[in-house]
Amino acid sequence: MNFNYQLKLSRRRKTVAITVKRQGVVVHAPYGICHKWLNAWLETKQEWVEKKLAIVAKKRELGLEPLKSVNVYGESYKLIFDSESRFIDHMNKCIYLTAFSEGSKDSHIDELNQLFQVELTNYLQGRLPYFQTCMGSKYKVLKVRFYKRRWGSLSSKGVLAFNSALLGAPKWVIDYVIVHELAHYHVMAHNHAFWQIVARFYPEFEKAKNYLKNEMHHI
Repeated sequence: MNFNYQLKLSRRRKTVAITVKRQGVVVHAPYGICHKWLNAWLETKQEWVEKKLAIVAKKRELGLEPLKSVNVYGESYKLIFDSESRFIDHMNKCIYLTAFSEGSKDSHIDELNQLFQVELTNYLQGRLPYFQTCMGSKYKVLKVRFYKRRWGSLSSKGVLAFNSALLGAPKWVIDYVIVHELAHYHVMAHNHAFWQIVARFYPEFEKAKNYLKNEMHHI
């Protein structure tokens, strides 16, 4: 055999099985099994195990391994899988997902996006009235969803949109994006007049811009 494995024996088990995970190969067998027979049986599974190990290695290389943690408001939150319901536990800095830990990364991201949309919407609804009032800006519709290439936008029709992944940033960075987008109510272009408005209501906007550029990535 050309692969290492961990042997787990059980008094209840009556058959032999192999599982291949990112942690390695595990062989499940009943107590009292003949090790000579087991080694011979494993020899016949050599090709199958090698294929499974190659798939696991490819997933790791492509970044398809299940997530273990994500940032919420700039702090690391541990992911807890196979929960009865999905929710964010701010007190213990955990996120509960209903997906299995060995499921695809896409299924984890789908659940996270749903949670992030709700959480970010609640935060925005609490902060937008303040910035609207002091900036004299208006919008008609608020949308929070996942975008690949932008953190926020304000359309000429009054649609104010934010990227759900923005929840990973500290609140002071989210506030900058709010100011940035509401400034477009007065000036749509990113010209000198626009940045003067941003600087007036968010003096440390350069610091927030650098954080988004250097520290943030989509989940």
